[in-house]
Amino acid sequence: MVVHIAPIGRDTKHVEEWLREVTPVTKVYLIHSKKKDEIDDYSKNARDLEKKLKKDYAGIQVQRHLIDNPLGMDDTMDAISEIIAKEKDVERQEFAINVTGGTNVMAAGAILQAMLLGTKAYYVLNRKKNPGQKKYVTELPIPSIGIAKMNDTQQRVLDFISKSYFRLTNPKTNKVIIEEGPGVITNQELLAKMKLQNVVKSGTRKRQQGATKVNAVVGKLIEKGY
Repeated sequence: MVVHIAPIGRDTKHVEEWLREVTPVTKVYLIHSKKKDEIDDYSKNARDLEKKLKKDYAGIQVQRHLIDNPLGMDDTMDAISEIIAKEKDVERQEFAINVTGGTNVMAAGAILQAMLLGTKAYYVLNRKKNPGQKKYVTELPIPSIGIAKMNDTQQRVLDFISKSYFRLTNPKTNKVIIEEGPGVITNQELLAKMKLQNVVKSGTRKRQQGATKVNAVVGKLIEKGY
């Protein structure tokens, strides 16, 4: 099964063109914002496209995925990550991401996430601007930069680290910040998030159950350049 993921905005024709060439079509996710202006209502565009796709393709599943900010790259990247996590039984190479539509920022986020997650990515030519082409869909030669080669535990640890924010306060006053910053987490916090903080006894010694495992995973992430 191929899971299609398509950011969209004002124009949605690229999705219809894409699905005609990249088959079979069984499930499509439409990533869109709630932007509304004098010309277009982007949520309405997504609803209209959903209706048309269901009419054109028997048995197709279409789901709309709303993002807050069409000019925030993280919004699009997070949406794609959430969709792939939801479809956890699908192989990465069975995801197809259309990087043509939406804002330029959404398209850039889609390309970067395809690289990070090791999925296929496609660009669709405009039929009106490129008449007479045999094909209008091109699979982009996007190389994976490594996360696709990670196991699930390594991805979870990296995700927890990247989303954490570390703040160290003065132990005497508990108010003065000595050090702070994003992408930093203590071993204890990481063990708690991984639910591996249970203490086990080994003779007279006590140790945390997942400490060795987490240290090994972090070591592998360091080796991979993260």
